[in-house]
Amino acid sequence: MAVEFEAAQAYLDQFSQSVAAVVKAVLPAVVRVERRGEGGGRGWRWGRSRVGHGSGVVVDAENGYIVTSYHVVSGTQEARVHLADGRAVEAKRVGKDPENDLAVLKVDSTGLNLKAARLGKSVALEVGHLVIALGNPDGDAPVATTGIVSALGRSLRGPSGHLMRGLIQTSALFNPGMSGGPLVNSRGEVVGLNTASMVEAQGINLAVPAATVEKVVPDLIAHGQVQRPRLGIMGERGRLYEGLVSHHSLNQEFGVVVHEVVADSPAAHAGVQAGDILIELDGEPVTGMDSLAVALARHKIGDEVTLRLIRKLDVVKLKATLGGEGKPA
Repeated sequence: MAVEFEAAQAYLDQFSQSVAAVVKAVLPAVVRVERRGEGGGRGWRWGRSRVGHGSGVVVDAENGYIVTSYHVVSGTQEARVHLADGRAVEAKRVGKDPENDLAVLKVDSTGLNLKAARLGKSVALEVGHLVIALGNPDGDAPVATTGIVSALGRSLRGPSGHLMRGLIQTSALFNPGMSGGPLVNSRGEVVGLNTASMVEAQGINLAVPAATVEKVVPDLIAHGQVQRPRLGIMGERGRLYEGLVSHHSLNQEFGVVVHEVVADSPAAHAGVQAGDILIELDGEPVTGMDSLAVALARHKIGDEVTLRLIRKLDVVKLKATLGGEGKPA
């Protein structure tokens, strides 16, 4: 028994030392972020109100770029960043992506000797993998919690109202102020960004995957927003009449009822009209605004797509060339 106890103790000591080493290596890149504004709620903890604060992680030390959660810095173009060594510097928000709850801040890196964290491959994560959530909620007392990947591919209606997809669920607890901090693997690589935790339940904490961060951040730095393809319509999910479904041999019960077509948009140029029901985009069924967003995400600006719509009692096919950000879906 003594031998078994000593072996177990040695294993736990090694595990503890490994976790501590990872935390020590990554913490210099973790910062506290403060802004004035209001936080959100309704079951999911998105941040605190009055003086909003959260965490962030340096991803480009040379140019002073820091990634954080959009809800941490929403409503402001400026923030105050507390570095891991206690220094406080002013930062400007250079990009935002409410749809993925991400934002990029920039500080003047001159003389700061910033340390950047490494982005890992979130696609390599499996349920059961060890992860460590880091944050700097107090500015001088960094926080680390450990857990495992509980689930992958989770969805959550974000603070902007859009459906966030592909989220990482972890049992690593997100304390208040840890939003925007990194979720790292056993190698000290950032595999996610802490975004939300369920107030009414324990062990349900969600992070934006590193793959999304890696895809979004270059656009936020270069353009201030993500360059997403848009059609230029406003509408809502609507049930198709049973007779239409039967007459046209459709395999779906819902589509997007178009309420408005934005002037000079791809949809307008294609001939889409208010009252049309969009049911397909390039062969992919469209059953609501969320599924339309998913279908659009598979394309890029400038792609020509085929739209299949119901207009009165007829099925109509139109060609549209997708436009850029700044238009409705």
